Amino acid sequence: MASQTVIKKRITGSVFEIVHCAGALDSLDEALESIPKNKRQSWLRGVNRQFERLANGQRLSKENFPTEGELPRRPGQQVVKHFKALKRIPLRAYLWKSERFENRYYVSHYVYKNYDRLKPKDTDLVARNWRAVEEHQEDE
Repeated sequence: MASQTVIKKRITGSVFEIVHCAGALDSLDEALESIPKNKRQSWLRGVNRQFERLANGQRLSKENFPTEGELPRRPGQQVVKHFKALKRIPLRAYLWKSERFENRYYVSHYVYKNYDRLKPKDTDLVARNWRAVEEHQEDE
């Protein structure tokens, strides 16, 4: 599917900037294949509204923006940090709030999720993207 994505690589609001990691929008196109064609644009509009709310500092419910899994620990780090899922059924966007860049969230990737548990491959992909941004000084 050629990307009809109406989700921008960077979304800037009054409080936060949301940046998609390399490959995140490709994973969105792949995940969108699981949604009937006649519902894709509606799904994209809805998730855009959720991103706009987040970028503007508006609260999202725990149901729509739950804590999903653990981020890698830095040497000597005592407190466990987590990544979140922006849920718009049946897809999820996995993202974290950057420690390196103030007021910035990074979207690791999107998945079609018709199962309950977080898959290790999703945690691993978030961890790889987190390391690329937070440890290896990549901006995206």
